[in-house]
Amino acid sequence: MNNEDWYQVRTEEQLFLFDDYKVYRDFLVSGNAPVIKDLGEKDKHGQSIVLALRAEDSSKKLEDISAYRFLRQNMPPAGKFYGEIRQEGVIFVGQRYGDMVDLNNIGEPIFRHTEIASGPNGERVIYLMQKEEKKPDALIKQFQQNYGIAPAS
Repeated sequence: MNNEDWYQVRTEEQLFLFDDYKVYRDFLVSGNAPVIKDLGEKDKHGQSIVLALRAEDSSKKLEDISAYRFLRQNMPPAGKFYGEIRQEGVIFVGQRYGDMVDLNNIGEPIFRHTEIASGPNGERVIYLMQKEEKKPDALIKQFQQNYGIAPAS
């Protein structure tokens, strides 16, 4: 089902959606993906929705693309979930699909743990949390491993 991860990059005019980590990481470096598909629709913030896909996913129907289904909230996430939303020089990192949906709907996380200049290029990283949750050490570790960042000593 490809429902264990979800990535977004928000620019001033576009919302890029990814459900493949390699495509997402390559896009961050090059600004390109094997397939870029503008859906001709806008999200609630007025940004054009664009899918960034693997070449083998180019002929899939929208109903079969996890990133789009996550946005439309009609696909359950896997038990272990990871996601990132990048916008305005900030990386939001979540371990729950619902936290990412809340961020998309509200525009700000409800509960968070913020680390200044801890991203791969010095970005602020905000970890999405639940009310009673302590510092999300496992999520921070996963983010650091994904980007090859040595933990702060």
